[in-house]
Amino acid sequence: MKKVFRFSLLLIFLLPILYFLAAIAGALIPVNSDFRETENGVEIYLRSSEVHTDIVVPLKNDLKNWEENISLQHSLSGVPGAEYISFGWGDLEFYRDIPLWKDLSLKTAFRALFLKSPAALHLEFLEEPPSSEKTIRLKVSREQYLKLTAFLEDSFEFDADGKVQPIQDLHYTRRDAFYRAKGFLSLFKTCNTWANNALKRSGLKACLWTPFSEGILYTYR
Repeated sequence: MKKVFRFSLLLIFLLPILYFLAAIAGALIPVNSDFRETENGVEIYLRSSEVHTDIVVPLKNDLKNWEENISLQHSLSGVPGAEYISFGWGDLEFYRDIPLWKDLSLKTAFRALFLKSPAALHLEFLEEPPSSEKTIRLKVSREQYLKLTAFLEDSFEFDADGKVQPIQDLHYTRRDAFYRAKGFLSLFKTCNTWANNALKRSGLKACLWTPFSEGILYTYR
């Protein structure tokens, strides 16, 4: 029994270390490293906070009009003058319970990472492109942009009529909206893994795997 107990303690100690080592290794392995920006390409943005990565794209252009899928009226204000949409993916209950990261509790984090619950997309409607220190601007080709928008669109959970499903009672500001999304958040598929997968699938520079926003930022340094 003592040996089993000691082994269990050792495993509990080692697993977080192995997880972080895997995250570092995954971030250091480049994918689509031959990506080069297109001079007259479509401008997109990667917007990162300390823990989360969003993908920002034009509300509409000749390749994609997002108003064919969603309505600005899903927000509380209707956002007149919106020109861009910020996409983020995550755990629905996590979004409900943690409007600010200071509100994060161990119970909520455990439930999001280890228990299956529905995912959600968080869309924020912007009048101007983001400009924070941790914002990355990219000019991508038309083909890459079409692949990116296809990935973003496929992240929605559609109803039987093929329509998106807004979550009516959830907003952080008057300029955002939440929608039901495909998938489940876990230790191995976080909000940043989703964003990194979007880049990989679109032929844009990414890393092999990352659960953290820093992995994506490192790729573009």
